[in-house]
Amino acid sequence: MRPLQRFERRLEGIVSGVFARAFKGDVEPIELAAALKREIDNTARILSRDRRLVPNHFTIELGPGDFERLNAYGRTLNHELANELRDHADIQRYTFSGPIEIELTQQDELPTGKFRVVSATVGTQRPQQPPPPPQPTYQPAPDPNATVLQSAPVQPPPGPPPVRRGHPQVMLEVNGRRRPINPPGVVLGRGTDADIQINDPGVSRRHAEIRLMPEGPGGVRVVLVDLGSTNGTLVNGRRAAEAELTDGSTVRIGNTTMTLRLADEPIAQPPSSGW
Repeated sequence: MRPLQRFERRLEGIVSGVFARAFKGDVEPIELAAALKREIDNTARILSRDRRLVPNHFTIELGPGDFERLNAYGRTLNHELANELRDHADIQRYTFSGPIEIELTQQDELPTGKFRVVSATVGTQRPQQPPPPPQPTYQPAPDPNATVLQSAPVQPPPGPPPVRRGHPQVMLEVNGRRRPINPPGVVLGRGTDADIQINDPGVSRRHAEIRLMPEGPGGVRVVLVDLGSTNGTLVNGRRAAEAELTDGSTVRIGNTTMTLRLADEPIAQPPSSGW
């Protein structure tokens, strides 16, 4: 954090504390929305030339009186604050590290009218499966009276043909046309800065991202991540913020349905700027 930003935050905390003690004003939702926007502005990290990564988990610490009053709104307040963050991120070209989560907590030392915002980056990790337990083996004791016969060596059966190394070609099919997806992935959206532009009014400017992650020798894992879109993303007919895609998986954003295809060889298609 730059010295000027630290000075602004320190000054902001001093002024907020003085007003809270002098006037005892309640914390309003619009103040929370403005503080959340400042938080992602101050913590954004450069991801690529035109993308910046911001946290997705926010804890708002409130005094007892403000917590009791605002927590009564429950999911409605969290939903509206998350929408404000998505709109701000869409304008600033931010990418959230995962689904947005907002939590209100009570801090007894905070006076009425004062609050704190703490952000964190929380990703989605795949649970690791424990290795299977070893199976006990039984070997009979040798018979000292048995006759040992020499047998001809057994030739092992021919093995499978060598597997072609390299990742399979990932294709996105829209209305019978296929578009290749190369690592690290592509952004789907209505905006001109999207890698694959979807001309659909129900699609956000930066709606979702398809990420390619190498997995094992010659393998690739395909994951779709919703970038905080307004109308959400459906994977195989179910709403999802993040989901793993396989050959034949369907993705629906707005009124547009796409199908993921995995091919052993690249498929040549004419270039297209939009769908």
